[in-house]
Amino acid sequence: MKLRNYCEFINTECDETESSVLGVKAIKLDGKDSLKEALGLINAKSADYFRGRGGKAWLVECSNLRRQLRNESECYRLIQESIAGNSNRQVRRTVDRLAPETRIREEMRYKCIHSLLILHRLGDRCGFRVDEKFYKGIVFIIAICADSPSDVMAFQYLDAQLGPTLKGIVSDVKVIPSGQLAHGFQ
Repeated sequence: MKLRNYCEFINTECDETESSVLGVKAIKLDGKDSLKEALGLINAKSADYFRGRGGKAWLVECSNLRRQLRNESECYRLIQESIAGNSNRQVRRTVDRLAPETRIREEMRYKCIHSLLILHRLGDRCGFRVDEKFYKGIVFIIAICADSPSDVMAFQYLDAQLGPTLKGIVSDVKVIPSGQLAHGFQ
């Protein structure tokens, strides 16, 4: 398997200009003509990119979390309105699990875990063990479209909440502005 076939410049998808494409290459995990597709794992959720170097690996999810949070919040508000006055605890508990922050956190968690599945499948194909190949650790980076530092601060809860749920699976979780992604591979 030739990994070069899946290598491309990272596209943060934050805007429609050329500045959304960084001068850093990584292996495309998600989408059409991706490594995930080549490995037969198209139904897996995954990060957008994978990059490995010097015993370390990075899984990169590029996301406009602000837009996603706005959309999730609107849906959540509509659901809450539809159950107003319903006192059934089970219904309320189910709806609570649909809270925007919870849904975003769980989506990111699944993307990380499924991306690791892809790396393990790649290791099986290419004859290496993931834990030996990336002995310095695997970092899950969530690169967000951010117009200001407050945008990043609004999503710092992901660091705090995802870290413990992925402990022992990845070595670190980072939420950074997409503009800093090129410097995040250290």
